[in-house]
Amino acid sequence: MNRIEKINKLLDLYFAGDTTTEQEQELKKYFASENIAAEHKIYQQLFDAFETEKSEKYPDSLPKIKPSAIRKKIFVMPLISTVIAASILMLIGIFQTERFDSYVIINGKRINDKELALHIAQAKISKVSESLKSGMKPINSMNVLHESMESLQKVKNIKNKMKNTFNKVHIKL
Repeated sequence: MNRIEKINKLLDLYFAGDTTTEQEQELKKYFASENIAAEHKIYQQLFDAFETEKSEKYPDSLPKIKPSAIRKKIFVMPLISTVIAASILMLIGIFQTERFDSYVIINGKRINDKELALHIAQAKISKVSESLKSGMKPINSMNVLHESMESLQKVKNIKNKMKNTFNKVHIKL
């Protein structure tokens, strides 16, 4: 394998992300040299940019940014007020549930008895369930009809197959 073929193979590996450190070093040496093939000139700027970036130095110490006291107050004040508001709402909720009894309004009447309300709710749910069952009967009959039609289709397919077979052996019905 000549040098150009080897570099082409290394470039393919490089752009696929499959090169080893040694293979990348070989590519860097190749592009740093004077003997670069014309077909590889387009990649030279890429490898030159990597070398340029490697030589750049960042300052040893970056400027430190100090948060001001005003920013802290702006952040802390809404946080404290939110905690206080949430605590007050929680206390109101606790005292409200202890102060009032549970009740349900059915047909405009207030019902305080939990068992009676549960009994009424169950009766309503039963009515809805029954009405759904009766509403589903036409759908169930449609399913039965569909299954019957499938059986007829199978019979028709068998009849057609028999007819084709009889035609092949020249039997007339």
